[in-house]
Amino acid sequence: MLNSALRSRAEYEELGVEGLASRTTPERDAATVEAVEELLEGRESVLDLCCGYGRISLPLRRAGKVVRALDISPNLVEAGRAKAAEEELSIDWAIGSMTDLPYRSDSFDAVICLWTAFHELFSEDEQMSTIWEISRVLKPGGLAVIEGPIWGPATASEIANGLRQGPEHRIVTTEHFGTSSVHFIHDEASYGRLCTAAGIKDYKVYKREWGGRRRLILEIRVPAGD
Repeated sequence: MLNSALRSRAEYEELGVEGLASRTTPERDAATVEAVEELLEGRESVLDLCCGYGRISLPLRRAGKVVRALDISPNLVEAGRAKAAEEELSIDWAIGSMTDLPYRSDSFDAVICLWTAFHELFSEDEQMSTIWEISRVLKPGGLAVIEGPIWGPATASEIANGLRQGPEHRIVTTEHFGTSSVHFIHDEASYGRLCTAAGIKDYKVYKREWGGRRRLILEIRVPAGD
């Protein structure tokens, strides 16, 4: 778990707010916020997990949600905190890992984990810990939304060139924005294994338009009254 945390922290400290912001556009962010608000309609308290500099946390707070925001990268959290203070928006910011959330059980109506963040966990133990933690902090009737890229099976060329590695060739290296990025590929089968192992029965995996591109979504629901 520590290795993933250190790797992500180092990557985003080097990338910084400007580098991360260059990977999106105001139009894409607005479309993403619209999609999130659609899914979270009627839910008041939200944890923005792996919040970055607050590109989703800030609009959700402006819209009246009660928002807590957590990220592994101190520089990104500080940027989000500064922007919230500038706008006099009350958001509870925290630095921490998604594999071990610093919140009590039954704390949130919703948890969101967007922008491929969950796919930066390479080991099944890390992924399991995070799925379990997300379900733990949801209130009865709560909803979690995890968003990430869509990938197909590895090609012979990708395997030969080392672009797809690990169990089931699920670790992929891509080049974009002038840098290389490494992510774990999820699909219905891998998410199903994680949710089943975590004792989560009410979940669904589907593809949809999300922020101007087609993405993979995992929804986890905690039954009301559990």
